[in-house]
Amino acid sequence: MKNSPRNIALLIGAIIVGLILGFQYPMFGLLMLIPVIGFVVFVLMRNKGGTEADEATAAQARQFTASEGMAAIYVMRKGFVAGQQGLNITIDGGMTSQFRTGRFVKAEVAPGEHSVEAQMASQTKGTATSHSVSLAAGECVLLDAKINMGALQGSVEFLETRDAGEARGKLAGLKLVEWSEGEG
Repeated sequence: MKNSPRNIALLIGAIIVGLILGFQYPMFGLLMLIPVIGFVVFVLMRNKGGTEADEATAAQARQFTASEGMAAIYVMRKGFVAGQQGLNITIDGGMTSQFRTGRFVKAEVAPGEHSVEAQMASQTKGTATSHSVSLAAGECVLLDAKINMGALQGSVEFLETRDAGEARGKLAGLKLVEWSEGEG
């Protein structure tokens, strides 16, 4: 939510109305919790989550290197905002995975131009974010997915890192998630 004066005034107004209704009609407040809890359960149930790779494979992936003649795209997620909601990642329309915060994926790709799309699992297609990267043979890029929250939905923003030392530091401690069945 943007911190405009109008939004701040609406938030303060909602808090005041909520407090008044909550104290005068406590049963009403409790009844209003049911749809909120239902929505949270619905969001979390949509998580499919990819399979986590074994630690040896993850340690190798954290080296931030690409195979001979190939390039590598890493997508990571670290942070609190919407951390338990799945983030769907698609590379070049084929490789797909979903993961929560504290995890990353690695894709070995041919050198050239590539498209990375991201969308929160419980959001509409209109909130999907697309990011293009151009890579040479042996080059790696780390895309750090940050969630910018709005009042009802969030959008994904990618922060690019190409420095190997910085990328290794960001990947340290994260778990590697494998691509979905039948994908690269």
